[in-house]
Order: sequence, then C-alpha cells, then structure tokens
Amino acid sequence: MRFPYEKQFRFHLYHRNLEEITINDICHDVADLFNYLRHFNLSYQDQPQLDNIHEADIRDYFNMLQSKRNIKNTTYNKVLTHLNTYFSFLFSQRYTTTLPTLQLKGLHRQALSQIPLNWCDNLANLLQNKQLSFYTRMVLLCSAHFFTVQEFMAPNFYKVLNKITLQPMEQAFLAEYTAAYAELRQLQECEDLFLKKRINLAAPRLSLPGLHKYLKADQKHAPFPLIPRELYRNAVCAYILHHQSLSDAELCHHLRLTPTSLNYYRQQAYLLTTTH
Repeated sequence: MRFPYEKQFRFHLYHRNLEEITINDICHDVADLFNYLRHFNLSYQDQPQLDNIHEADIRDYFNMLQSKRNIKNTTYNKVLTHLNTYFSFLFSQRYTTTLPTLQLKGLHRQALSQIPLNWCDNLANLLQNKQLSFYTRMVLLCSAHFFTVQEFMAPNFYKVLNKITLQPMEQAFLAEYTAAYAELRQLQECEDLFLKKRINLAAPRLSLPGLHKYLKADQKHAPFPLIPRELYRNAVCAYILHHQSLSDAELCHHLRLTPTSLNYYRQQAYLLTTTH
C-alpha cells in the first residue's frame, strides 16, 4: 500500500464507474504526495497520521511541483483535483477530521502558443525581411538551429555559430550581419553577436532585457510572437515530429539534448500538435 486506505479508495473509485487508467492516474498522484511527505516533511515523518497533514503541507508539495518539476497550470489543476478526491473520500468515511485541500484553488490555464509549430519552414523569408532588425533575425536563425536564448547570448557564441552547417540563404544573412556590425565590433573591442549600440568597453554585450527591447519593437512586423523560449521549443518539437525514424541517441546528438530533455520535448510536441 503506497498511501493510507489505498485499497478502500480504489474500491470507492471503481464504484464511481471510473476507467482503470483514470483510477491509476489518481492513485499515482496521491502516492506521489505521500512519498514527498515521507521524505521531505519533518512533521509527517515524526507523526505520520492523516490528521497531521495540513493545508501548508499541501502548499509545500505544490510549490515543489512548480519549482522543481516545472509543471504547467493544467497539471497543477489535475493533481489538485485528484488530491481533493482523495481527502474528500477520507473525510466522508471519517478516516480523517480535516480537509487540507479545501482552501486551495486551481490556476488559470496557460495561454496556448501562437507561434506556428513549423515556423522554421519560413526562415528564408524571415531572414530577408528588412523590416525586422538584424538582432531579431539573428534570434530567429539561432532558434531555428536549436540554440536557447541563454546559449546564443553567452560570450563567444559566435565561435559556435561559425562551426555549424548553414544553408546558402543563412550564410548570406550571416555575411550581411557580419558586415553590418563590423565597425561596432571594432569600437566595442568584442566579437560577440549581440552588442550594445552605445560604446561600453567594460560591458559591451547586450543584456537579455536589451534584446527584448529589439524584439518588442519588431513585433508589429512579425507574423507571430517573438518569444525566444517558444521559438526554440517549437523548432525542437517540429524536428522531433519530422524525424521520428531517428534513434534517441541521434535526436539527442542533433538537438544537443539529454535523454530526459528529449522526453520532455516529446511530450511538448504531442501537446502542440493537439493545439495547432
């Protein structure tokens, strides 16, 4: 038994005519809560009784889910519903005198991405769009090659970019970009891609908030939101969907992902295909 009264709770769910897969999902979430309490909640470790579980303990668990596991609001709401079901059952059967989830509220659903899953297919036109700043177009190029914003804003990233294989139209854009900022690189005494326009030899590189100012200014000329995190995610997910014959090792190598990250983006790809 992974949590108190699991056998009785399963019997209760079964008689509510729930599917076996749903019952297992509910019990999995309840078991995960108790696993967390046993390992990380000192009060429950000292006195592992149901009446010793309080609202604050449940909040701590959800804080962990959000900060450590990065769950989405939809997952938060699902788990809360499952825990509500369990504690309501305990209360109705007088196994406990408290309802620690009673005051907890669900979260608003997160807005779906408005960026097309296959936005990279239009990269050539985007790179040739003179209404977009060079910095915005460089963000699009780097994102299309599966680099995160943290990676392409890092010092010396230009050395990494120079080593990857680019299509002719991408090479043409990079050459144009390099020529356009040759003087600025010389004045800033820095070879990085994203530089401040105001000369600052001590800190020549553009900050992330500074980059977002360019993206915000260019938004009116772009066909979709210019959000680096989502551009990267959709590029990775589209590649996974279009190369399902590749092995996990091949995908990890090409996308520069760990196996755990690959599984995460596979799940994201499935979610995106159901919303686009």
